[in-house]
Amino acid sequence: MRNSLYFKLARSNLKKNRQIYFPYTLANILIVSMYYILKSIRSMMLKYETTQGSNSDMILNFCTIVAVIMACIILFYVNSFVIRQRKKEIGLYCVLGMEKRHLSTMMFWEVLITALRGLVGGMIAGALLSQLVFLIFLSMLRIPSDLRFEIPLDAVGNTCLTFGILYLIVLIYNILAVVRTNPIEFLQGAKEGEKEPKVRKLPAILGVVLLAAGYTFAIGAQGVYETLKIFLPAVVLVIAATYLLFLAGSIAFLKWMKKREKIYYRPRNFITISGMIYRMKQNAAGLATICILSTAVIVSISTSFSLYLGEEDILEKRFPRDYMSSCILDGQESNGTVLQEAVQKHADRTGVKVTEGFGYKQLWMAGFQEANGTFTLSDGEQADASKLYVFAFLTQDDYSKNTGEKLDLAKGEAAVYEKNKNQVSETLTLDQLSWNVRTTVDDPGIWNEALYLSDANFMAVILPDLKSMETVLNAYNERYADTRAGSREITYEYYYNIEGTDAEKDTFFKTLRENLVEDVERLMTVDNIDQARAHYYEQYGTFLFIGIFLSILFLIAASLIIYYKQITEGFDDRERYQIMKKVGMTNDEIRSTIRRQILQVFFLPLLMAAMHTAAAFPALVDIMRALNLINQTIFAQCTIAVTLIFAAIYFIIYTITSHTYYRIVR
Repeated sequence: MRNSLYFKLARSNLKKNRQIYFPYTLANILIVSMYYILKSIRSMMLKYETTQGSNSDMILNFCTIVAVIMACIILFYVNSFVIRQRKKEIGLYCVLGMEKRHLSTMMFWEVLITALRGLVGGMIAGALLSQLVFLIFLSMLRIPSDLRFEIPLDAVGNTCLTFGILYLIVLIYNILAVVRTNPIEFLQGAKEGEKEPKVRKLPAILGVVLLAAGYTFAIGAQGVYETLKIFLPAVVLVIAATYLLFLAGSIAFLKWMKKREKIYYRPRNFITISGMIYRMKQNAAGLATICILSTAVIVSISTSFSLYLGEEDILEKRFPRDYMSSCILDGQESNGTVLQEAVQKHADRTGVKVTEGFGYKQLWMAGFQEANGTFTLSDGEQADASKLYVFAFLTQDDYSKNTGEKLDLAKGEAAVYEKNKNQVSETLTLDQLSWNVRTTVDDPGIWNEALYLSDANFMAVILPDLKSMETVLNAYNERYADTRAGSREITYEYYYNIEGTDAEKDTFFKTLRENLVEDVERLMTVDNIDQARAHYYEQYGTFLFIGIFLSILFLIAASLIIYYKQITEGFDDRERYQIMKKVGMTNDEIRSTIRRQILQVFFLPLLMAAMHTAAAFPALVDIMRALNLINQTIFAQCTIAVTLIFAAIYFIIYTITSHTYYRIVR
């Protein structure tokens, strides 16, 4: 046979099986275009130096790896489905005289045509959309740009090479499948797996145990640090449990229902339960995969949107004024005054005016509450987070100046603010130190990330003077200065606004640090809200973009699995449909029975994905806190909204793909 004949045969096969190959080709185009867009964005980022650091590039690079993995999974899943569906066709070719080398040549042309369609279509779509997507990406990062249309050649080459390798692997897989299987096996392939599945108790029980363990880890984790340690193992346990429960647990449960006469021998349940047993056997792995992908979509979108929307809350907490500078006092109370004077001096030099300035001395450390109500100094690494306290020590003169509330504390006295609890009695004892609690006060409004990185209780202690703070500092450093926790320092935080033109403000901030260093001996932080906002939007804008990008990939994979499962169900139910008619069921009864089974099968993954998300929510709250998301209400609202929107999209995908199912059955 000539190659042109194989080529024509391959084209004819693709056309005859367009019901299978059209969504496959469309998915290829989408995945190739998305991968190209990702590579082109990275290329243009480097060319135009659009980001201030390497975080965005590192995150995008990670996303390209995930994209390749997803592309590989999708290609091989759909390709294996196509081979299974065409087993009888390939067997007939063998019976009609085609040798395996002829079949291999035909498959070469089929893979080549499919690959060219995917690559060419994907590259065209990617080239048309890449610039728009890049501008959207930059807008998420709040970076202005006036880019021109361009096609990065390195992105083109990388995309062609990556997918060329993937398609080559697919071709090798197909050829090996043909070479290793005899024609009789191909002809009998459609009849495989028709026996009623047996109950596998051990995998079913193991699935329940693993799911309970994963949920327990996620729900029972105490604090951010413990959550970060157990979250990945919990995810692995839940994924394994999901597959075990769909593969074995669902069949065990249906068989249990079948043995219950009051449940099974009812007109609606009799056929539904019997049909579901076979459906779960055939679809369990695919449905478990849909469940995992659905959970990934909900989590990735809700977390990335929450971080992006919660940025201003973080900035509001961090910056009570637009600018801040800090230094270490090092036993010299005058250092705070020196810092303020240095800021004023630099403002005069650059032509701006300092307004609404305020500052305070502070000392942060951790402590544990004992059973008798006293407190012990701690390095913050003990496991019992419920007893952990974060202490902030301030002086009464700073508190009075900043709040207008006069305290009049004498030596040995303290005023206390305690978040959430009221555990302090008339005396506050911390190791060997003790103060009479004269009064409680309102939240002084000071910032420290430790308050949001843990579930620790927070207590602000206002002391009479700097000397009292130094006594606490010395007690802590004597115990922990040489440990991993390290020593502590008393710092002075100065917050202020400035008035002037944009150019003057820009000059002021750009030269602020180098001028403060001249006068302030132990300068620490020089920051402003605009710089912090740019950093947050760069980081969390990238997270949002990647979250949306990966969710689209997951949706493509889930949609393909649902579509091909509908095709499988259609071919299987076409025979069942005729059997039901022969035993006397009406068309309406048959349609109602099959519809109920299909709905239960395809919406079970969505229900379980919602369960996984709900169980993971407490752990995700801690992880969001580690990423500085302090507004938990936003996260809860985003999670609920994303779950509902995804359920609607899932229903639309199911509705669209179900038309193919009903065409096959009829």
